[in-house]
Formats: sequence, structure tokens, C-alpha cells
Amino acid sequence: MNETGACIVRRDRTVLLECAHPGFETARKVLGAFAELVKSPPAYHTYRITPLSLWNAASLNYTAEVIIS
Repeated sequence: MNETGACIVRRDRTVLLECAHPGFETARKVLGAFAELVKSPPAYHTYRITPLSLWNAASLNYTAEVIIS
């Protein structure tokens, strides 16, 4: 993770979101549109990007470019 990012994206299509990061609330809202929450312990929330979560994001008019950014 870099100094500005709240997330760690892993090869298995999971995303770790640091709860203490100043951008946590914004990142949580964005991730919720295209990833499903798997775990929410106090330090890091774990999200999983699945074909179904991407399908749901597409139904909300999210494009691949928006999700990648």
C-alpha cells in the first residue's frame, strides 16, 4: 500500500481496506458498488470482487474504466 491509498488489491481478487485511513469512508462507498464485503474486523475490511459483483456494478452503469480507477 502506498501513502495515499486506503486499499491493498491482491491477486485473488480480494481488496483489503484499511479502517484507520482518512479515505476509508469514501473507499468503502466506492468498493460497495462492485465488490462484496467478506470480513469486517477492526483493522482491515476484506472485499471480494466476483463475477456477480461486477455484473451488479454494470447494472448500475459502472464501466470497467471507473472500477479500475
